[in-house]
Amino acid sequence: MPKSSLPQFKVAVIVFLNFHLLYMVDVAAYTPTLRYSTGDGMPIIQDTNLKVEEVVGGLELPTSMAFLGQDDILVLEKDRGTVLRIINGQTMNEPIIDVNVATEVERCMCGIALFRTKNNTANVFLYYTEAESTDGGQAIGNRVYRYEISNGSLVKEQLILDLPAYPGPRHNGGAIKLGPDNSSLYVPIGDVDGSFNPSGLFVRTSTQNYVNASLVDGRSGILVVDLDGKPIDGRGILGDNYPLVFYFAYGIRNSFGIDFDPLTGNLWDTENGPAYADEINLVKPGFNSGYVPVHGLWAHGVDPRSNVSDWKLFTNTTLGLVGFDGRGNYSFPEFTWIDSVGPTAIEFFHSKKLGTQYENDLFVSDVHEGRIYHFQLSRDRTELILSSPLEDKIANTTSELKNVIFAEGFGGITDLEVGPDGYLYIVSIGQGKIFRILPKS
Repeated sequence: MPKSSLPQFKVAVIVFLNFHLLYMVDVAAYTPTLRYSTGDGMPIIQDTNLKVEEVVGGLELPTSMAFLGQDDILVLEKDRGTVLRIINGQTMNEPIIDVNVATEVERCMCGIALFRTKNNTANVFLYYTEAESTDGGQAIGNRVYRYEISNGSLVKEQLILDLPAYPGPRHNGGAIKLGPDNSSLYVPIGDVDGSFNPSGLFVRTSTQNYVNASLVDGRSGILVVDLDGKPIDGRGILGDNYPLVFYFAYGIRNSFGIDFDPLTGNLWDTENGPAYADEINLVKPGFNSGYVPVHGLWAHGVDPRSNVSDWKLFTNTTLGLVGFDGRGNYSFPEFTWIDSVGPTAIEFFHSKKLGTQYENDLFVSDVHEGRIYHFQLSRDRTELILSSPLEDKIANTTSELKNVIFAEGFGGITDLEVGPDGYLYIVSIGQGKIFRILPKS
């Protein structure tokens, strides 16, 4: 909302990742700390035919971006509640909108999606943790708003989803994405700290796989709505009750990135474990990612400081999980990091501009190390092609990642996008910059 006003209405139900900053948790003493790589130089790309160039700098904790056109970028700033417009590498003097955002830990100005109507006007969707009266104020909800862009400003505001921001302050969500049909909006959200909170403010729901819970409140899932915030075709995948009707997937602890395969339409996500077991998942309708009972390939309760050989594998894919009368189904991750890297954006590279060897492949970024990973997909595009030592779909050590590290040294990365020019653009929260990768010649 504009800083001069507060919302005059609220949807009847509380529904809806969390922002692109990760934390470390000492399981014995809860001490949330923003943790992202800063970096201080130009990144390095493994492919010697490619180069990195800086598009713009001087940004304050940028989180995500969207393209209005060639060399015309909208970028969000986490704590300022601003959406900046960057044209030909120059940041406009005034933001196109400035709203009140809560900023504690992962609360933020989080995500953006752009839709062009038939008459070529742009609708802009924003996801942010709204604050009561000022930036850094008391959180009143994780909210999705729709706007029109007119004369360099966002106007005609409409509240699309009003989602929980408590107990918080972590796992709020925000990496929103338009569906392949351009008529639906996908909204990932974590548990908003409802599964682990130092004040004992547990809020346990069926979508967190608490089998004795009946509550569904919009957390721990990927939601899908039409562009007015209504259920798709009035029916849900897991059930038709409100807000269960919105769920495309559930059992999600904390996700900072989703994207659709341009060849199959399949949805994929990245997910963050507690201090281990980060994941990449193929997300089919009704997908159950397994949280809380499952982290990566392992059963809940594992001490991440113990030997991996002592970890208890999760083998029974129904025991201890909520199935919503068979409508929801658990499946194992397609890739898991044992040591947390904080995976964020996930992007299918639907372009030939970096070479045909990358076309429609998968790029994944992280916020802890400032890396970009490159994955090829199987013929049926339901798995990643992984060679030794990653054939088991597990990165046990950093050295095992050598063959999938595409680039590094960006500082913590919070977004990846294919630009209108067909090149790969990178938002670095650690350096306060946007970079792009392109051929040397």
